[in-house]
Amino acid sequence: MEIREVAPEELDYVAMLCVDPGISPKMREAMQPAMEVRKEWLKTMMRRGLQVSVALEKSEDVRNKKIRELTIHGNVPTGLIEYVPIELAPEPVKGTSSLFINCLWVLPPFWHVGLGQALLERVVEKARRYGGASVLAYERDKWFSYSFDYMPMSFFKKFGFEEVCRDRSRVLLHLNLGADEMPTLISPKTRKIKKCDRMVVDVFFSSQCPWSGWMLDKVKQKMKKFNAVVNAISTDDRKVVEKYGISRGVSINGAPVIK
Repeated sequence: MEIREVAPEELDYVAMLCVDPGISPKMREAMQPAMEVRKEWLKTMMRRGLQVSVALEKSEDVRNKKIRELTIHGNVPTGLIEYVPIELAPEPVKGTSSLFINCLWVLPPFWHVGLGQALLERVVEKARRYGGASVLAYERDKWFSYSFDYMPMSFFKKFGFEEVCRDRSRVLLHLNLGADEMPTLISPKTRKIKKCDRMVVDVFFSSQCPWSGWMLDKVKQKMKKFNAVVNAISTDDRKVVEKYGISRGVSINGAPVIK
């Protein structure tokens, strides 16, 4: 196994992991436009300090035929970790002197072999010169009705990350590496809306994650039968995240219901 940072021209490695073989061909096709948007977002953010490390296996060493379909230049991407200076975090967090982990993902066939640990330790080592590492993790929060916990708080706590604040299942964790400056979670805010006879649904989406684009499309489809007013609010601008305290989620009549 090799772990290395990807260059802007190597973002197909990232795409293969974000839209992996575990999802249906129909969903993969539907996700493709959002993935292209994510790649452009990554290129822009890489110029500002974002980095993505990927774990690669040689194709001939991968027994799973479906996973071997991900082969690029003889390598199969099996996991990734994406991180950025916390001032540029796409999530509703605020702080300094820290690297923020946007996401950590390992393909299920490679779970429980130390791959997630290796990716995390790589970022922790880089975070030492910043003075800390932070992550927005989740406690028993199963995304998209999957049976597993995504970005589980329990995983990061094994490596010394400590809870600094939370909003229900969303938990901001921090690993102090000398800076002694704690990050904080920006609370979701209720938006004042004009009186309306129709339900108003705000969908907050971020180009950081292709699943965010998928969520936006699903909400739009489902809301048609309610004759609701649906507002798509991009949070790619950091100021929007700070204004609403939400990166990806849904508000109904101005009140956050999914965060």
